[in-house]
Amino acid sequence: MRRSMEWTDKAEGDRPTTTYRVSLFSGVVHWQRKEKNAEKWETPKLLPTDVWERLIEEVDKRYQRRRARHEDVLLVRSAFQKAPKLPPA
Repeated sequence: MRRSMEWTDKAEGDRPTTTYRVSLFSGVVHWQRKEKNAEKWETPKLLPTDVWERLIEEVDKRYQRRRARHEDVLLVRSAFQKAPKLPPA
């Protein structure tokens, strides 16, 4: 994929607004996360299932607009199946 994908999840309850950045490079899905008041990006080890589902939606949308390759869709779905996940928040 030529560039990274980024989206923001709005604050819900005690959860702050969080921005996620995902890049697909060399067959690896690389995550970064930054909360609203944080200065630096962090690399999370575990992510909730709903965040993974959002990534799948983003890649599917980009694929429909021909901005992502079919290999990227397969990579994200494969990584979703293999990755350890937190329950949905």
